[in-house]
Amino acid sequence: MKRTKAKEPTLQDYRQQEAFHRLTDILRCKWTLAVLDALSQGINRPAQIVRALPGLTTKVLYERVHKLERYGLLVRHSYPEFPLRVEYELTERGRRLIALIRQMREFAHEWVNEGDDLAIYAEKQEQRMG
Repeated sequence: MKRTKAKEPTLQDYRQQEAFHRLTDILRCKWTLAVLDALSQGINRPAQIVRALPGLTTKVLYERVHKLERYGLLVRHSYPEFPLRVEYELTERGRRLIALIRQMREFAHEWVNEGDDLAIYAEKQEQRMG
């Protein structure tokens, strides 16, 4: 039998893999998701975000917003006032991600409601069999 070589990954393959890694990086981080959620609710100034999310430190906030900027999910606007005023705004990509996160939240809510019934049914079946 003749062995065929595996297809070499293309630039598009690498880009898609990188985008997926970025997405999973965002979804694994509770503070990143919380910051995105706050921004989607119109809370856009750093001090407001910190106040709205108990436990979030300023240092962690800045780490998360810089990551979201690098990923193209938000933009930073600074205004030459005294004191300096900074606001963050979701990009179109960020708004699309918010829509996806909301769909995931709805799915999880439905899953929990459905899952409870299925888990109870499975337990009862095991008790009958055992």
